[in-house]
Amino acid sequence: MEARPSDVDVEVMVNRIASGELDLQPEFQRGEVWDIKRRQRLIDTLLREWYVPAVHIVQDDDRRSSVLDGQQRLVAIRDFFAGEFPVDGFVEPLDPKIQDLHGKYFGDLPQEVTRALKTYPLAVVYLREYTPGEPNELFFRLNQSYNLTPPEKRNALHGPARNQVRDLVEDLQSHGLLNRDLIGFSNQRLAYDDVVARACVAIEQGTLRKHINNTTVEQYYRSMDDFSGTTVEGIRIAGRELYDQVMGAGRVKFNKGTLQTWLLYCHWASELTGPLPSSLLERFEIDRQHVKRREFDQDTSQRQRLLSVVGVYDDRASYRVTDVSSVVARDLAIHLYSVATFGTEGRRRSLELVDRLEHDRRADPTTLMFDYMEQVQWGEPLDSD
Repeated sequence: MEARPSDVDVEVMVNRIASGELDLQPEFQRGEVWDIKRRQRLIDTLLREWYVPAVHIVQDDDRRSSVLDGQQRLVAIRDFFAGEFPVDGFVEPLDPKIQDLHGKYFGDLPQEVTRALKTYPLAVVYLREYTPGEPNELFFRLNQSYNLTPPEKRNALHGPARNQVRDLVEDLQSHGLLNRDLIGFSNQRLAYDDVVARACVAIEQGTLRKHINNTTVEQYYRSMDDFSGTTVEGIRIAGRELYDQVMGAGRVKFNKGTLQTWLLYCHWASELTGPLPSSLLERFEIDRQHVKRREFDQDTSQRQRLLSVVGVYDDRASYRVTDVSSVVARDLAIHLYSVATFGTEGRRRSLELVDRLEHDRRADPTTLMFDYMEQVQWGEPLDSD
């Protein structure tokens, strides 16, 4: 990997960000996590003309530039230049000249101060001619003290799989699915990227019955191979189907595990059991709340036994969430609910299981479900019979 150091005026960097020439990667790095005090301390550092650690920028073969390390510093500088926060003149050690600037925004500063800020020489290291693993290793070494999450560490693997996941996340955000107000959590610490990456790996492996841990996902990121076009398009289509389901249900509070489950269910079920009932997620979530509150007054005993599968889903949505048994059980619970509630086409004799769940009072519904799950090896393969 070639590392070429350079000094670049702060104003030049701000202009590159504004023009889109330099990608700060806010959607798939750690997000903008610095609070106002930390941003003001950085501006204080510039005003004192102290040293600021070098920003590391990755340049692709076509000379596209993206920030590997230094995102938070550049975001703080960009936002200060845009007038989003003022100078804190009382950062220790106190400096009378900076105290005089307290509360002033960039546009209110004296001309000589703005000139000094614009021409501050920011240390920049451009990285070129690298293998996928080299920027990642450098990023890890530069950020060891920040306790990076596995998705944040993987993000520095500049390979085709990472780029595909990034594009899918951006696509599903622009389409509307990946929205905190809609699904209940944000992309802080690259949560969306992690869900999409794991879903891609599951489709690529063709099974729900292989544990997908951080090492598994990283192996794909380190590879020079793409995810297949079928996998990428499958996630894209499933995301649109799930968006329609969520819009019908209103705001749904997913976690990473349950979002992945519904994304994968939308992927395979539309292909193998026909179009998803438009109110599947809505009805499922309503009954899930009934089960949680044990509101069965209006339900027959048959209906109560059937709703036990929703209880299994709810239990495995918060307990041992990533275990293979939990992943498979959540997927099967949705299918059984759809078959029983909407008459969806069965799969692998699941109609027989629904009949037993409703009528065999001697058998424990949860035991029936897990025994069936192992007998037919549910989820293996994922998208074919």
